[in-house]
Amino acid sequence: MSARPVRVLFVVGNFVAGGAERHLLELWSRIDRTRFAVEIACFRNEGQFRSEVEALGWPIHELGVTRRIYDPAGVRGLLRLVRLTRTFRPDVIHGYLFGPDVFAALAGRLCGVRAVVVAKRNLDAFDTPRQAALARFAHRTATHVTAVSEAVARSAVALGVPRERITVIPNGVDARRFAGPAAAGAREAMGGNGAAPLVGSVGCLAARKDYATLLESLCLLAGRGLGFHAALVGDGPERAALEARARVLGLGDRVRFLGERPDVEALLPAMDVFVLSSREEGIPNALLEAMAAGRPAIATAVGGTPEVLRDGVTGWIVPAGAPEPLARALEEAMTQPEEAARRGAAARRAAQESMSIEAMVRRHEAFYEAVAHGRAPAAESREGAAA
Repeated sequence: MSARPVRVLFVVGNFVAGGAERHLLELWSRIDRTRFAVEIACFRNEGQFRSEVEALGWPIHELGVTRRIYDPAGVRGLLRLVRLTRTFRPDVIHGYLFGPDVFAALAGRLCGVRAVVVAKRNLDAFDTPRQAALARFAHRTATHVTAVSEAVARSAVALGVPRERITVIPNGVDARRFAGPAAAGAREAMGGNGAAPLVGSVGCLAARKDYATLLESLCLLAGRGLGFHAALVGDGPERAALEARARVLGLGDRVRFLGERPDVEALLPAMDVFVLSSREEGIPNALLEAMAAGRPAIATAVGGTPEVLRDGVTGWIVPAGAPEPLARALEEAMTQPEEAARRGAAARRAAQESMSIEAMVRRHEAFYEAVAHGRAPAAESREGAAA
């Protein structure tokens, strides 16, 4: 093995406060600098995590790609990425999310990079036909695909990727970030009032998160006379419609929309119940964070969620798109605090023991070293086994 560090070029969209971006920030801050040289190509150098990423000191190259990769700015951005790839000469190029996956696959292949990798984090249920075609092209063009769960790996196989080219590396969580108590005033900031249970969720307000079903479930509980407050942390294209729907359902004084928050670790411990009503997930970082905070969690049986949350043990698993089962699980969690606390404590142990951020970083390091030198990733990395 060569003594020089393995060069890894990451291709990303931006540095907004999303699950993939948090995952990358954790990886970039912990990867062994004696063994790896990292550079980052971003479509746009913007987002809530921008200053934290810049503080790491890795070179950042802005490609100037707009929100549409198909226009002239996208072509110019791809050419900039090709020039950067030829200059940096990475051993590994790794794209994250739809547009960056396509760019990494094209630039990596054009420049003869040994390991051309795309990251698959979702199940593609909400892709347009054009996006589905480009995703299929990117995944088939890449030499390797990293998937965050076995469910996501199966979706890559459905795109035509041979299973031996897919490596499962589950998301990890820094449990220490979420081990502390709730910040002073956190409960009040989320609309908590007195002893009424506080239901919380964290995520992008987009169709695949299906917050409409959560609102319907909360409406059912309100109709049964159950007292509660709820807070949705995050922003997205459906925010205005969801706020309007909450008012129509009579939940305007019970549900608070907080928008993007940089202090999720201070808010989560103040939630009595955490819920995800998603229709699609890879492995949701927000759920791992709630588990690390010891929150009783309810989530839908989609994607890789059942791979990390065990129904009846570390939380509640319910069908997607079904308000009544979600309402029943919420009612049980809110009215049986001892059982909720038991599952929350079990969730915290599971996050600490088998979902650590350190294990996620080690798996990436082992994967990069293997593919950079033309070797197959270790079986543990391919299967996503716990460290």
